[in-house]
Amino acid sequence: MEVSKPRPQKSARDCALSLLEYRDRTEWELSGKLAEQGYEPEEIQETLTFLKKYHYVDDAEYTRRYISAASSRKSIRRIRQELIQKGVDREILDAGFEEAEIDEEALIRSCLRKKGYQPGQRMEEGAYRKMMASLSRKGFSFDGIRRAMEGMGEASEW
Repeated sequence: MEVSKPRPQKSARDCALSLLEYRDRTEWELSGKLAEQGYEPEEIQETLTFLKKYHYVDDAEYTRRYISAASSRKSIRRIRQELIQKGVDREILDAGFEEAEIDEEALIRSCLRKKGYQPGQRMEEGAYRKMMASLSRKGFSFDGIRRAMEGMGEASEW
């Protein structure tokens, strides 16, 4: 015997608006939250149609704002992955990154300075590998890290 979830007391629209008061969400995230609350798929779809009509939910705008806010501290690869996990369509992602002007090499140089790297400083092989691994975990490419370090005066042969 299957126990059904009790019918929510608020309408799906009211619930969605309440969720959006706290923070912006993608269409996929909002749909999932409403489903968790026990709303029927038809109700969810009607609510999303309403929200999109009045631009309460706009994945393209969400993507632009997210990229703008995150690009000062995260790699392009990490931002892309986070947005994919939030259900943003790849076409919207590509358009958002085309509009954004992200200087990933400058971001890598900033991370290097925060980690104590001094331009022109020669690093021991172990320290170099550790720095590379740390920045790689943040989503930066090996080539991008190497170019940034070389641009700062590190001519590594590792």
